Amino acid sequence: MDKVLQTGLSLGMSSTSGFHSGKPKPAPRELDGQNILPPTFCPTAKDRISFPAPKGKVDASYISIGAWPWGDKGTYHYTEDEWPAVQAAWRELYDAGINFIDTAQAYGNGESERLIGKLVKGLPRDSYVIQTKWLGTPLDVKNYVHASDAPYKTLKASLERLELDYVDIYLVHGPTHPQSIKTVAEGLAKCVNEGLTRAVGVANYPNEKVLEMKAELLARYNIPLATNQVEYSILRRYPEVHGEIKTCVDNGLVFQGYSAIAQGRLTGKYTVENPPPKTYRFSSYPMEDIRETLAVLDKIAKARGKAMASVALNYNISKGVVPVVGIRKPEQARQAIEALGWRLSEEEMVELDRVSVEGTKTVFWQQG
Repeated sequence: MDKVLQTGLSLGMSSTSGFHSGKPKPAPRELDGQNILPPTFCPTAKDRISFPAPKGKVDASYISIGAWPWGDKGTYHYTEDEWPAVQAAWRELYDAGINFIDTAQAYGNGESERLIGKLVKGLPRDSYVIQTKWLGTPLDVKNYVHASDAPYKTLKASLERLELDYVDIYLVHGPTHPQSIKTVAEGLAKCVNEGLTRAVGVANYPNEKVLEMKAELLARYNIPLATNQVEYSILRRYPEVHGEIKTCVDNGLVFQGYSAIAQGRLTGKYTVENPPPKTYRFSSYPMEDIRETLAVLDKIAKARGKAMASVALNYNISKGVVPVVGIRKPEQARQAIEALGWRLSEEEMVELDRVSVEGTKTVFWQQG
């Protein structure tokens, strides 16, 4: 399944791959300094955001730990000797209060889920939040033979790998499923009603499909749609420019933004001479094309005494986004922790807005 995901990204599922232009499109200048939450909003690692659920709510940290790199060799080139660093990173995050892990069946062909099961084993079940995803593609026979049961059967397999009785949030990974939204909603409802997940959501959905799924779940099953997860960072403000964030806010959903530091591009790790691996396809602009963005980010980070990654994550939080950030070592864990408990000033946000990128969408995958 990870090969399916990586192949799809290379063929244009990512908004900068395949047939799409690699040149960054600046975000509209009229949005400079706009859509910023009040300065009084300043969550710490111990604070919680609430996702709507049929029975109450799911409370999670304001940063989600992206577990795609854990066990994934196709994109992130994971090796077994990384495991001690992953364990140490998780312990730092968990002890600080960041308890929200994002994974998927497709990540490492399920290896990400298996490793998460090991990490959380023995911990109180209400002390952490697990979010996984169903990737429905036209290549999977289950999506035709058992169309409405496909999400349910996939989640059952995910739970076996996680060694859990339920997950907290279950997402449709993208709009690639051949089934109608009505059929997918039926499958998600079965997952909720049989106690396999507490809440459900979608990822990479455009506004109209978010609203269709929300209406279907609520009208037929009295289940609220909890979230839409879409790529968002300083290098891809598309969901802000085109209303995906506003649609979530207006309809009581939590907006999550994956690739929050653009797969490392916003950390200072990569340069023109040392570019990211070619498999890092989200916001994969040539490093020379984002020099100005990185220069401003670096300037603010140095003035603040923060890592560039911490500033980039704080930017997302200031825009009302729950960032999903890949973490595989303790240093990265500390940078995520240090993104919380403070806020960029309005002036700093405007500076970053001015060098930000709008980004684009794709037909098959990143529709939002």
